[in-house]
Amino acid sequence: MTKRDYYEILGVSRDATKEEIKRAYRKLALKYHPDRNPSKEAEEKFKEISEAYAVLSDDEKRRQYDMFGHEGIDQRYSYEDIFRGADFGEIFRDLGFDFGFGGFEDFFEHFFGRGYSRRKRGADLRYDVEISLEDAYHGKSIEVRIPRTERCEVCNGTGAKPGTQPVRCPECGGTGQIQRSRRTAFGIFTQITVCPRCNGKGTIIKTPCP
Repeated sequence: MTKRDYYEILGVSRDATKEEIKRAYRKLALKYHPDRNPSKEAEEKFKEISEAYAVLSDDEKRRQYDMFGHEGIDQRYSYEDIFRGADFGEIFRDLGFDFGFGGFEDFFEHFFGRGYSRRKRGADLRYDVEISLEDAYHGKSIEVRIPRTERCEVCNGTGAKPGTQPVRCPECGGTGQIQRSRRTAFGIFTQITVCPRCNGKGTIIKTPCP
């Protein structure tokens, strides 16, 4: 399904200020908040405007969206990460919806649920196993141990020491890409590559999780 333009969803222009974006979201959130409007259509609309606000209120996410559209956001952020860092708690308290949110995790779980995260498909796993001709003919079940990684409980998967946050990559300025231009006989040739320092994330960890 084709996603609507974030600016269109909030009803703001592409050069809108952060304050104008926040004001537009507050107005729509008051209208579609589940406590004000319990319908299923309003719930989906509330999620849509919240996603738009989470992206457009964040300087780096907004830059990625302006450059690459929805594809740039989807490839770089999980659905959960899109909402990370947005100031929903402050907005809802101002509107009179104070649920005692302890932070982003509480907000996301309350409105979207833990299973809502849009995760990227992992790489295929391949194991080579030697079997006899007899086993190949008759069939045989073999137990294979598959290693897996789990989210760190200390840093919650950010990789940064608790109390600290990843910072903008100084190599690419937070874009995740390096642009190099050189003049040739055919004109100016521009090459865009993934930033080698942050591996395209746009942020680096200065104080790693112990």
